[in-house]
Parts: sequence; C-alpha cells; structure tokens
Amino acid sequence: MIILAIEMSATQNDVALLRGNTVVARRTWNAREFHHTRLFELLPELFREAGVSAAQIELFAVGRGPGSFSGTRVALTAAQALAMPGGQPVIAVSSGEALAHEIAAAGDAEKIAVLGDARRDTIWLGVFDGKTGTPLIPPPWTLLPLAQLGTVLPAGTKIVSPDWHRLATLWPANLAAPNADSFPSAEFVARLALERHARGLPSDPLVPIYLHPAVATLSKK
Repeated sequence: MIILAIEMSATQNDVALLRGNTVVARRTWNAREFHHTRLFELLPELFREAGVSAAQIELFAVGRGPGSFSGTRVALTAAQALAMPGGQPVIAVSSGEALAHEIAAAGDAEKIAVLGDARRDTIWLGVFDGKTGTPLIPPPWTLLPLAQLGTVLPAGTKIVSPDWHRLATLWPANLAAPNADSFPSAEFVARLALERHARGLPSDPLVPIYLHPAVATLSKK
C-alpha cells in the first residue's frame, strides 16, 4: 500500500511516502525557518523521487497533535484536499502516540512519558507502555503544571518531548531531563494509520487535538 504521511505538530516538520512500512521518500524542515506552506513546495519533489502521483496514494496519514495548532491544521487540511479527488481514506492519529511508538520500538524503556509545552504555565502529558507504545493513563492526554510532573510519573519513566528547547529553563531540578528535543516522525504516523486501516478502525477526528478549555463561547440566544 502506498501511503503519504504528514506530521507538522512540532518545530521539525516531516512528510514521507511509504510502501507499507518502508519509507521510499522523505523531506523534513524546521518550522521556525520555513512557513507551513513549505509542505506544498516539497510534495512535487517527493512524488518525483518516489515515482508516484497523488492519484496513486492509497492512504493518507496525518498527525493531529498535541502540539502546534496551526501546523496540525495545515497538515489535516492538506491531507483531506489531496484525498478528495480520488476519495482515498484519510486517517488521523495522535502525533504524540506516534512518538511513543517510535521510542518503544527502540526497546530501552519500561514506560514512556511524552510531553510538551501547553503554554499558560502548563504541559500536556501522555504516559505509554515502553514495549507497545499504548497509553497507560487514560485519557491519553492531560494538562498539568510542570512542577507537578514528578508526582504523576511512574518510577523509571523515560521522558521525551518535542518542546525541550522551551521547557529546559523551567525544568524541575528533581526530575531526569530529556536533554534534547524528540520529534514525531511521518514514518510512525504512517505505521499507526496503516495498522488502524488494516484493522478496519476509524480515523481519529480530522481536527487538531486541543486540550485547553474554550476561553469564550457563542451565546445560544
């Protein structure tokens, strides 16, 4: 199966073409240096390198966060627009869960905490099994003050974050630090989406994951 996967939830953006679980073409770029529209400049290169057209894509996979709301919104919109003419399926998965699965594939952790900067003095957090990458603490994502992180993590948890560059100066001294950013990859977004498609499971909602409660609501009058 030919898959186009788009992952734009963090400062490192990633797009890849795969045949099954094998990457045949890939492009990454820094969202701090290039606008999100860089995706549309790179897609023709990707198709030429892989020798396929958009019409030949059989599955579109896209990461929906948590992370950059604007990045995930562009990724979701692009995937749906590319799939629309041929009616191919679009499957959205959690970018953070894709990162957990990639860390789990390395096999060096019993538990994995994926977290990021949620602003407003909070972080978003998910805890996953280190062997399977599946969530351990439902719901999959929660918000909490960074200072409380040590009170909720199981002992021996490996911590990874795409936002370490923003959290480093705020990090609690009593916690082991990630020391470097870890970014979700389009490859593992594709793997999660392909597994879901093969099992006949539906996509996650085709909207970015947004964890903060609404600060304003429309009147029902």
